[in-house]
Amino acid sequence: MKAAGIVAEFDPFHNGHKYLLERVRESGITHIATAMSGDLTQRGDVSLFDKQARAICAVKNGADIVIELPPPFSCSCSEVFARAAVKLLAGLGVDMIAFGSEVTDKALLSKCADISSSLSDNDEIKALTSSGLSYPKAISEYIKAHYGEEYSSVFSSPNATLGIEYIKAAREYKIPDFLPIAREGVSHDSDTANGGFASGSLLRQMVRNCDDISAFTPLERKSLSPAFIENMEGHILFTLCQGDTASLSACNDINSQILESILRLPRNMPASLSELYERLKCKGVTLARLRRIALFLSAGLENVSADELNAARILAFNKRGTQLLQNARGGKIIFDTSLSRIEQSVPKIVQNINKGAYFRYLCTDKNEHYINEYTRKITIERE
Repeated sequence: MKAAGIVAEFDPFHNGHKYLLERVRESGITHIATAMSGDLTQRGDVSLFDKQARAICAVKNGADIVIELPPPFSCSCSEVFARAAVKLLAGLGVDMIAFGSEVTDKALLSKCADISSSLSDNDEIKALTSSGLSYPKAISEYIKAHYGEEYSSVFSSPNATLGIEYIKAAREYKIPDFLPIAREGVSHDSDTANGGFASGSLLRQMVRNCDDISAFTPLERKSLSPAFIENMEGHILFTLCQGDTASLSACNDINSQILESILRLPRNMPASLSELYERLKCKGVTLARLRRIALFLSAGLENVSADELNAARILAFNKRGTQLLQNARGGKIIFDTSLSRIEQSVPKIVQNINKGAYFRYLCTDKNEHYINEYTRKITIERE
């Protein structure tokens, strides 16, 4: 057995994801485990499609087991997102972390991970963000000045930057290797398709436009109700505009600058999410961070440390996934299909799962009944 772990959102699962799984398998990997965001995502949005449908599609197209990455980890900054997901994969005993990347030079990525690990509380980077640069841009500018263009270009590449966080987390959890796979077809967040490849952001926009996406994804979506966060716009606006210092400070992503901006909202109430984010613009703060803050607060999430992530739910698996689970028995993390049994070990995390699931449901057209998370049927794929 040689197992690889992949961190994903698969929202929606598309041909680029299938290509990634195929390339990982072709590298000699026998088993592929995936830690996948559930109902809330790292971009600060609800998942477009149901998490189990995405998990089943992944197992039908190359993955062997899909584990749910719950909120708030799924909608946290890249470091927290990566650390929690990789911890789950380490619990399944994977030998490496695999990821799609614009950069595939392992030595270069490893060096970038070293550099990234040395940058915490860097005064020069703090000065750059204070001058108006977002944190990712400040990092890139700092790296360019101190290490050169080659390294700076890595930190300017979205997937490679996330890959660096996976490498750092893999080191922490004693996963010995990593495997970068070159992106195929289109770049991250590309607004054009190329052959059978389209970015997740383009596909989500196509679904909003009621366009056919079947050429770009194996996902069967006939019975799936997409979720759009605008359907909860009024609730999000009310939550932020009525928040006080104590309730707002419950979100770790909020700093004093953002807090002050939110507390000023009642003086001139925003009428839409776009207006809200425009009002909350601060020096050094990305739009994605503001979206994650709004999602965290309006979904009523509670902060949880990755150190508390000692149990996780299985969403879909096959025979090879069963073998991974057998090897994980007796380990530090409990993997189970039952939310009730998971709740006995991590009650606060399960509360967040339920909140995230209901929030996402309210973002659909609600033509289908709400899926009870405790009775949700978990799929075993027969090969």
